[in-house]
Amino acid sequence: MASRRDLKKSINNLTFELVSECLTYKHFHKEMKHNKTQKAMEDLVSKRNELIHKLNHPAEAADYKKNREFYRGVIKELNGMVSIMDHIG
Repeated sequence: MASRRDLKKSINNLTFELVSECLTYKHFHKEMKHNKTQKAMEDLVSKRNELIHKLNHPAEAADYKKNREFYRGVIKELNGMVSIMDHIG
């Protein structure tokens, strides 16, 4: 299982990459209205904040399996952040 620090770094790195993709899309498609890209960036940042908050305040459980499920759920949500980008194009 990955450490919380590594998960936080992964969350920040993925968020940075996806926001930079939004900005790149916005730069190369100047003729389009960019309400969708702005909304996608806002969604990405709010999802990032939500995941960091979850990691900072985990539901402490004595059961190893419950902790493992919690962190796997966070990783699953992290991977789901990419689906936010589907709404841009």
